[in-house]
Amino acid sequence: MEWILDQGTTRYTIAYGACAATVWDAGRHGYAVKVGYGSMATAQYGFTTLEDAQAWSLTKLAELRANGKCASVTQASDE
Repeated sequence: MEWILDQGTTRYTIAYGACAATVWDAGRHGYAVKVGYGSMATAQYGFTTLEDAQAWSLTKLAELRANGKCASVTQASDE
């Protein structure tokens, strides 16, 4: 998995199957994160650095993957 920078929005995105995380600079609120799958998502903000936000995102994606939530039509569940 690799973080992809959208030059237009300056948001970083990483995806694994049906799960994805997006990280962006929320200005005075620090870095913000949205992690989700399908219509379900969780968000957090206030990270001091991009690296901290990305690390939190990867932890949440790992939890979703461990729970079998990231499978897609072309990818079997991790269970």
